[in-house]
Amino acid sequence: MPSLRAITVSVSVLLPLAFSSSAARLDNSPKPAVTDKVTDQYIPVRYDETSLSGLLGARLRTNDEKRLLRDVDPVPFLAGFQKRPGSHPWIGEHVGKFLHAAGNMWAYSGDEKLKAKMDRMVRDLIATQEPDGYLGTYAPDKRFGLFPGADWDVWCHKYCLIGLLAYYQMTGDQPALEAARKAGDLLCKTFGDGPGQKSILSAGTHVGMAATSVLEPMDLLYRLTGEKRYLDFCLYITRAYDGPKGPKIITTLLDQKSVFKTANGKAYEMMSNLVGLCDLYRLTGEQKFLDAARIAWEDIAKNRLYITGTTSSGEHFKDNQTLPADERDNVGETCATVTWLQLNLQLLRLTGEPRFADELERTVYNHLLGAQNPTEGNFCYFTPLLGRKDYKRDINCCQSSGPRGISLIPQMVWGRLRGGLVVWFYTPGEATIELANGNRVQLKSDTDFPQSGRVTLTVRPQRPAEFPIYLRKPSWCRRFNVEGANVIADRGGLIELRQTWKGGESIVLDMDMTVQILPGGPSYPDCVAVQRGPQVLALDAAVNPTGQNLELTALASTDPQALSLKSLSSSDLPANGSANELFETQGLVGGQKSEPRAIRLVPFADASQSGTPFRVWLLRPDKVSASLGAPTAAR
Repeated sequence: MPSLRAITVSVSVLLPLAFSSSAARLDNSPKPAVTDKVTDQYIPVRYDETSLSGLLGARLRTNDEKRLLRDVDPVPFLAGFQKRPGSHPWIGEHVGKFLHAAGNMWAYSGDEKLKAKMDRMVRDLIATQEPDGYLGTYAPDKRFGLFPGADWDVWCHKYCLIGLLAYYQMTGDQPALEAARKAGDLLCKTFGDGPGQKSILSAGTHVGMAATSVLEPMDLLYRLTGEKRYLDFCLYITRAYDGPKGPKIITTLLDQKSVFKTANGKAYEMMSNLVGLCDLYRLTGEQKFLDAARIAWEDIAKNRLYITGTTSSGEHFKDNQTLPADERDNVGETCATVTWLQLNLQLLRLTGEPRFADELERTVYNHLLGAQNPTEGNFCYFTPLLGRKDYKRDINCCQSSGPRGISLIPQMVWGRLRGGLVVWFYTPGEATIELANGNRVQLKSDTDFPQSGRVTLTVRPQRPAEFPIYLRKPSWCRRFNVEGANVIADRGGLIELRQTWKGGESIVLDMDMTVQILPGGPSYPDCVAVQRGPQVLALDAAVNPTGQNLELTALASTDPQALSLKSLSSSDLPANGSANELFETQGLVGGQKSEPRAIRLVPFADASQSGTPFRVWLLRPDKVSASLGAPTAAR
C-alpha cells in the first residue's frame, strides 16, 4: 500500500464539483411519506455530493473495490434462501448487510459494477420470498422461534429489511419496497399483544434483544410508507421490552443507568435496539426513547469504552472500568464497534452536539480502521490492543458488519447545521452542501491530516450570502487557531464563523496534534498508552529491532511535556507497507538489564498488518524489570 504521503497529494476524481440541481445517482431517491415529529439538527451531506481522499478515501476505496466488489460471493449469501433451511442459524443476515454497505458505497462512488452486483442480489433475494411474505432461511416448521435454536429468524428478517430498504432509498426500486412491505406485514401479523399473536421475545435470543432489534428497519418502513401498522408494531416492541423475561431496556436504563445491568449485557444486540429507539424518538417525539439512548451512551463512554473507541469483551459489556485488552479477551467485536458508530451518528444527527463527533472520530481513526485490513478489505472479528490482529476471510457477522461501518464515514464528515455548514472531521476532500434556503455551497478541504493539523478550507457559495460555518474543536486538541474568517463564538467543542461568503474565501486551521499519555486504569495499572491527535499509537514488532521484548518495553518518560515524539520521513516506512505513519521516541527496554533505546510507534490502525505482535499498553518506566513478565489485565 502506498504511504499516506503519496495518497494525500492526489486529487480525488470521484466527484467533480459543479452546481447541478442534483447529482444523477440519487435522482430517484424517494421522499419520506411521513414528517418526523423531531427535526434533526445535523443533516449529513448527500453521498453523491462528497468525495474524500487521504487515509479515509483510501479505506473507502478498499471497502468498495476489494471487500464488496471482489471478495463477497453472492452464492453462499443466497443459498439458505434458495434452498431452505440454511446452513447456519443466522446465515440470512449477510445479504442484507451487504446491500446496506454496497448501497452506501455505490451512492458515494458511482461504481457501476457494484451497482450491477447489488441489482442481481436484490432480484435473486426477492425471488425467494414466499407468498405470505416470509424472507428467511428456516424450514416451515421451525420458523420464528418455533423450536430451540430458531431464534435468529426475526434477526435475519431485520437485516433483509435493512438491505432492501437501503437499496430502495438509493435507487427508488419499487419491487424492493414491496418485498420489504410483505416481510413487514408478516411480522406485524405474527407478533403482537393481540388475539392469536405471539410475543416477539420468544423469537429472539439474548433476552429477546436479537428479535426486538427489528425495531430499526420497521421505523424506516413506516417513514417510507406512512402505513400506521408499522408504527404500531414499533410501539408494540417497546411494550414487549417489559414483558415476562423481557430485556426491560428502557426501564432499566432509566432506573439503573447502566448497560451492564440491562438484560444480559450483550453489546451488539442492545445497541442495535438503542439505534432503533433513537429513530423512533425522531418519529414520535416520545422523550423516554431518547433518554434511554443517551443514558446508555453516557454509561458506555464513561465506564465501558476502550481508548480506541470500541466496547465489549467477549461480546458483552463488562463491569465499570473492566477493559481487558488481550487476544484472549475477545476485544471489540466489530459488530459492536459498528453499532457504537451508528448510535453516535444517530445522536449527532438528533442533537448536533460535538461530543458525539468526537467519539465518531475516535472510533473511525482507531478501532474501525484497525479492524479493517487496509489492502484486502477484510475484517477482524475481534481486535485486541495487545497481541496480533486476525483478519478473516470467512463468512461471519463481523466480516459483514465492518463494510457497513466504513460505508458510513462520508455521513460523519460534514453537512448542514443550524442554517449553515459544519465540519466535523478534518480530512482531505470536497463536497457540495445545500443549505436550507437552497443555496448550494462548495467546500474543499486541503490537508494531510492526521499527519499534521494544518487544514485549508475553501468556500464557494452558489450565490454570495451570509451564513455560519461551524468547526469542531477536537476534545484532544490543546491549541486550535483559525485564520481568515470572523470567529464570533467559541462554545468549547464548536467554533462558529459568520460573514458574507462571496466565493473563494479560505479558512486556515492550525491544530496542535497534541500528544497525550493515557493511564492504563484498573485493568492495566502498571501501563500507559500514547495518543497523538485522534490516533492511539502502538509498539509494533514490524518496525522495531528483531528480538526486542515488547512486553518489557516502556516509555522513557510518562510526562507528556517531556515526551519527544518524532515523525519519521517516508523513507523510514517499512517496505512491506505495514505502516503509513511512523514515530520515534525514547524508550527503556528490559532484559538482562534495563537500557535506554529509541523505540518506534505506529498508529493502532496500522499495527499488525503483517501479523506481527504489537502493544498499545506499555509499561511505565518504573515497572521495567528483567524479572517482570508481560503485563496482563487486572482481573
